[in-house]
Amino acid sequence: MEEPNEYPLADQMRDLGHAGLSTVLLERECLTFGLSTLRTSEQTFMAFSTDGPSLPFNKSGTVLNSRPAGPLTTDKHSTRMLLQQSGLPTPRGKCFGHGNLRAAAAYAEELGYPVVLKPLHGAQGHGVVTGISSTEDLQWAFRDVAESAYAHDDIIVEEQIEGEAYRIIVVGDRAVSALISRRGAITGDGKHTVSQLIERRQELRRRNPHLMARPIRIDERMRHLLARQDATLDSVLRSGRVVTFTYGSNTHLGGEPAQVLPEVHSSILEASVRAVQALPGLGFGGVDFLVPDISKPLTQQRAGICEINSLPAIDSHEYPLYGAPMPVAREMVAESAARSGLPLGEYREVLDLEVTIEAPEATWRYRSWLRAKARRMGLRCRMRRAGQGRVSAELQGGARHAAVWLALIQHNRLRVPVRQVETIHA
Repeated sequence: MEEPNEYPLADQMRDLGHAGLSTVLLERECLTFGLSTLRTSEQTFMAFSTDGPSLPFNKSGTVLNSRPAGPLTTDKHSTRMLLQQSGLPTPRGKCFGHGNLRAAAAYAEELGYPVVLKPLHGAQGHGVVTGISSTEDLQWAFRDVAESAYAHDDIIVEEQIEGEAYRIIVVGDRAVSALISRRGAITGDGKHTVSQLIERRQELRRRNPHLMARPIRIDERMRHLLARQDATLDSVLRSGRVVTFTYGSNTHLGGEPAQVLPEVHSSILEASVRAVQALPGLGFGGVDFLVPDISKPLTQQRAGICEINSLPAIDSHEYPLYGAPMPVAREMVAESAARSGLPLGEYREVLDLEVTIEAPEATWRYRSWLRAKARRMGLRCRMRRAGQGRVSAELQGGARHAAVWLALIQHNRLRVPVRQVETIHA
């Protein structure tokens, strides 16, 4: 069995909570390429140099995607139609009003069970129910959506393609990462309860920068899924018996990401690039591909693209639970700079920075907290008040540690409001 990856910075990143790790990674890469940055929020910054245009970033949003491209990808039905027009493989499916259970059930019978149900505008796997094998299951899935944030959204019923779900990241004309996000599952040992085995998976998540803010949820959906497998949270599974505890594989729902790019057949990667290019204004995206066997060409199996995300979280690809981390942020910065005509400097792993923090309410305690954080991360940090509500800092050390420290300036546990942070190279 694969050993999970270890990330030495994970403990220091715990303070970031739900702050955008994608933003942290992108700012890090901008700085390593010699660009300066101006951060205006936890998830927004501008990168610039003295001899070129500036580059805006928000979460994983960049100049690679046009403004209309995002809303288009949130409509799963329209996305599927565009992909079909481009001759790309997609699951068969239809869209129904949230109160039209009878028509949806008739269509499910026409497709043949099992089927998948998902909200038209759902995100991060919320509301998705897989493995629906009867009208009763479909009725339960409709009720589940009706009690969620997507209660008034239309609902898609589509064929279930057997295979694993892969998230393939496309930057420009290249696929640069491919993750399998395995559905949450446990294997019985004849000694421990389902609840205890799930807690073991939970502990792995606490030590992973991407997963630590995405704990496994023990709720009614999980109990319903366990019941379908003749199990409860208190069951002691016989040795070797496998039980899944999530309907989907999204990491928000308990999925566990592993990097598999070297194993993916070229035809699948090529189809992923074509899928991003099929959506007007999209130059970067995450393609969700259902594939039975990633080592085989598409012509030899039934596979399908079920979704494209215009703002995929890239931290899962830089911090997979298993497999080699991929430098997706570096690829995004390089492509964004090339398209904008912004020259990049020589890549550097160690940084010497001058940081100006605009924070009128900054206190001695706040400055001491930041100095202590820098020291724990092996950074050299000298700070001083600069007048007019500003704090100046000289920071030297590794780029990975420096980027986390810069993020903590705004996402600080003391809740000191920070208007902006300017970072230039000394």
